[in-house]
Amino acid sequence: MRLIILNLLSLGITPSVVGHSGPHRQETQNLNNFLESNAINPAAINGETRHTGGVHLACAILEASNQTAVVFPSDGELYTQIDKAHASATAPKNPACIYTPNDVKGVSLGVKVATFVQAKFAIRSGGHSPMEYFANIDGGVLISLAGIKTLEYNADTQTQRSGFGNLWQDVYRHVNAQGRTVVGGRTGSVGLALTLGGGLSHFSNAYGWAAQNVLSYEMVLADGSIVIASEEENSDLYFAVKAGANNFGIVTHIVQRTYPLGKIWGGSMIFPGNASAQFMAALADYQAKGQLDKKSAILPYVGLIADAVVAQFSYLEPVERPEAFEAFYDIPVIQDLTQVWDTFAAMVTAPIPYNMTRFSYATTDLLYDKEAYLEIERICHKYIPRMRKLEGGDIMLMPQPISVSMVGEARARGSDPMGVADQPQLWFVVSSGWNLAQDDAEAESIMLDALAEVEEYTKSRALHLPFYFLNDAFSTQMPLQSYGAVTYGKLQAASRKYDPTRVFQELVPGGFKLV
Repeated sequence: MRLIILNLLSLGITPSVVGHSGPHRQETQNLNNFLESNAINPAAINGETRHTGGVHLACAILEASNQTAVVFPSDGELYTQIDKAHASATAPKNPACIYTPNDVKGVSLGVKVATFVQAKFAIRSGGHSPMEYFANIDGGVLISLAGIKTLEYNADTQTQRSGFGNLWQDVYRHVNAQGRTVVGGRTGSVGLALTLGGGLSHFSNAYGWAAQNVLSYEMVLADGSIVIASEEENSDLYFAVKAGANNFGIVTHIVQRTYPLGKIWGGSMIFPGNASAQFMAALADYQAKGQLDKKSAILPYVGLIADAVVAQFSYLEPVERPEAFEAFYDIPVIQDLTQVWDTFAAMVTAPIPYNMTRFSYATTDLLYDKEAYLEIERICHKYIPRMRKLEGGDIMLMPQPISVSMVGEARARGSDPMGVADQPQLWFVVSSGWNLAQDDAEAESIMLDALAEVEEYTKSRALHLPFYFLNDAFSTQMPLQSYGAVTYGKLQAASRKYDPTRVFQELVPGGFKLV
């Protein structure tokens, strides 16, 4: 209610009567004034909808503003298609309507409408997260950014401006045509909201985190205003949004640095599942030596039940079988899909031969230690019998080696809210995959039990680092707090300043919240 009153006051309206008992005259006038102030004909909203209020009123107002931008459950297949545009089958919900604006003003209207009527809403960019409610909602408004498709390369400044309706493959294709690249996602199907959680990239060893290469964020705040967050404008907001998720507003566009890039070497190698321990040993050897070559990067998927280890390699020059990865060349290979690619976009859009219908993940962080890498792989093997009981059940490990170079390059590009320790470490992800919705709770329980035992071991050896990478964190983990008290205080201060009525804390239930 307080949000409604504040919104009305911002319109110069004194709400002498605000209540829930019916469409009082003053309420009617307040609504009409709001509609007219946003160029919407009050006659488009019928009396029954006015009386119902809430999310149904929000959907009706948005439909009146742009009929083609709003889809309802009654629209059948179109609604289902948009609702299920997620990477994991765990994510789709049942929003009251799906609103897909095609420009930033449309996004602004969506926020103003939801705030005015106090309707809960969710925001979706690429829809990669499998976490419930992070990019969807039951019974609220889903604001999809799929229509924000801007792609503009500025040759004078060598920067790339991209709308949040794009996936990284779209951005890479656009900028690769200029002989350049951006620091973005490691798979082409991921959305640009990766830059709201630091962002690990195949380019991080050379240029730091993805967010540290964003020069500015265009955002819609809780009051509907459109602002730029950069080092020069709203610098406290810029610092916060780089790793603060959806707590401050809706990001619609980013401007990124670009770097020269020509042909590269990379692609996937598939190793037998029984070589998983050998692979972990090779990963440790790579991190100790090969990763010192800043042009190298690796994204591993260790499937414990699928009986395969898939590693995606990337080298930023067209060098066949680079020396940086020599630790892996002695492992038996089932299939070698590596090659020299004309563009980075071509490599990251090539299919990775590993897929799960329903999946989730959780993360932990540990210091570099070869013995520990082997032990945590053995620990996770213990959970195979439980996971085998589920249809399509699998446990997949993603051991992500983090170099001192990544941390240093990130810091060299400005203040880094994540505060990653300046030490070689492993961001270790335990992921579960399964087929049936009825197994959701058990699959996630197995995953979290495995992770808990991994952390118990790393803590016993003083290897555990109290950092949780937001983009890989499970919904009950606390990545924002893991940045440390000083940074967390800055995030809270930015939230109070730019969202004083707590719209993105209370009306947007999904995501990691500030408490």
